[in-house]
Amino acid sequence: MRTYEVIFIIRPDTAEGDIEALVESLQQAVRDAGGQVSKADKWGKRPLAYRVERQREGFFVLFEIEGSGDTLRELERRLKVAEPVIKFLSVRVDLERKKHEKLRHRREHQAARKQRAAGSGAPPGEARPADLQASASA
Repeated sequence: MRTYEVIFIIRPDTAEGDIEALVESLQQAVRDAGGQVSKADKWGKRPLAYRVERQREGFFVLFEIEGSGDTLRELERRLKVAEPVIKFLSVRVDLERKKHEKLRHRREHQAARKQRAAGSGAPPGEARPADLQASASA
């Protein structure tokens, strides 16, 4: 399964109850399409960087979705036809997260190696006496 982040902006003059209903219907659409909403954050009203459909601010909502491309396509289709939604953006994040996890693991491994080398008393480039004995007996 792929992981996507979808952020969408709702008109600021939309009633709170309508926003709740819209968010719930979009979550249900994702579930119906075979996906799962792992996180739904409502950021509230925020100013926009530039005017969008004559609006200076909007109500921001962030979804983190796990599913296939068909799941995302269905959500995007519903966002396009939803009247209160003025903008949305979808980004696949699972590949970037894998890359960052791999990099973090490599850094931790290198830090552990440096710590072990520093603990032996010998500079990192020199062989330790125990290493010389092990290589001589082999």
